[in-house]
Amino acid sequence: MTAGGAVAVTARAVDLPPMLEPFGDLALTVAVVLTVAVLAFTIPVWVASRRVVKVEAVAWADDVRGDPSATWAADRALRVLLASCERERVVFPGLSRVVVGADRVDVDLVTPTVAPPAPWTTGRDGRRWSAPVELVQLEAVPARRPDELATVVALGSSPEGRVLVGLEALHGVLGVDGDRASRLAVARRVADQLATSPWCRSTAVLRVGVRDDEVAAGALLSLDDALDVVVTGASPGVLFLSEVPSASAWTALRSALERPENRWGVVLLARHEQVRWQLTARRDGTLTGDAVGELRWVDVALNGHEAVAVPAGLARPSADGAPASPPVPSVPVAPGTAPAGRRAQPSRGGAPQQGGPVPTR
Repeated sequence: MTAGGAVAVTARAVDLPPMLEPFGDLALTVAVVLTVAVLAFTIPVWVASRRVVKVEAVAWADDVRGDPSATWAADRALRVLLASCERERVVFPGLSRVVVGADRVDVDLVTPTVAPPAPWTTGRDGRRWSAPVELVQLEAVPARRPDELATVVALGSSPEGRVLVGLEALHGVLGVDGDRASRLAVARRVADQLATSPWCRSTAVLRVGVRDDEVAAGALLSLDDALDVVVTGASPGVLFLSEVPSASAWTALRSALERPENRWGVVLLARHEQVRWQLTARRDGTLTGDAVGELRWVDVALNGHEAVAVPAGLARPSADGAPASPPVPSVPVAPGTAPAGRRAQPSRGGAPQQGGPVPTR
C-alpha cells in the first residue's frame, strides 16, 4: 500500500457519517466550551482548598485578655481549702492539682488524708478532696493569702474545669516540649500568673536562656547563679530553663528540688526523661501529658503585668527597663557570665555531656 493510500484510509476512518456531518463543528465547539467551563470552575476551587491556612492558637492567643472571674473562683477555692484546714486543725497535706469546675472543686493531694475538714469530702484512699462550688462560696475566707499557694498556676482547662498545679509540690522538674512557639506560650502564661494571681504575687521568677522578648518576667541569670538561688530554696520561686543543663547541673538541680523544705518549681522548655511531669504543647492550643490528660492552654489568657518578684538582692526591672533598685554587682543579668567579684568557674550550662553521670530515680 502506498503512502497516499494509507492517508486516504486514515481520513476515511475518522470521517463522520454523512447524516452527522452538518453537526460536526457544532458538537466540537460545544464540547470545547463545556470543557473550559468545567476547568474554569474546578481549578480555582482546588487551588483555594490547597491554600487554606489553618488559624492556629499561637497566632492569636496572646491578644486575648483574661477573665477576672476565673482567677476569683480559683482564689476563693484555694483560700477556703487552707482556711478549712486551719479551722479544724488539719495539717494541710499539700496540693499537686486543683480542678475548679462549674459545680465542683477537686483537689489532688500530695499526702493522702482520709479525714478532710468541712465542706470537703474524700474517697477511701484520701488522695482527692472534693467540695460543691455552692458550699465553697458560702465559706468564710481570711484576708491573708498563705504562701503555701505561691507556685500554684493554671496550665489550661479540661471538660471538668480550670486545671491548676502546684509547681513547688512536684519537688521535681516540669518539662514542656513541642513546638517552640507553643512552649513559650505556655511559659508566658505561667509567668503572667506569677505576676498577677493574688496568691503568688510575691513569688520570685528566674530565667536561664529565655530572652526578655520571649518571657518578659523576672530576672535573666546565668545557670550558675540561678542554681545558687534554687539550691538555697528558702523562699518560693519558679525557674524557667530554655534547655537541658549539663549532667552535673541537672544532678544538683534535682537534688535541691527533692528536699522537702525546698520551695522552688522549675519549668524546663524541653524534653527530658528524668522530669517529674512531661507535657507537650501544641500549636492548636492544647497541652497533653500523662499527668494532666489533654488541656487547653489557650484558655489561660494573659492578664498583663508590670513586674514579677525577684529574689532578695536582685534588681527588680521597671517599666522603662531601668532597675528600680540598685543592682547588686555580684549578680550578672546576662546568661553564661560569671558574677563580678567571684572567681570564674566552668559553666554548668549547655547540653548534657556524653556519658555524664545523671542518676535515675
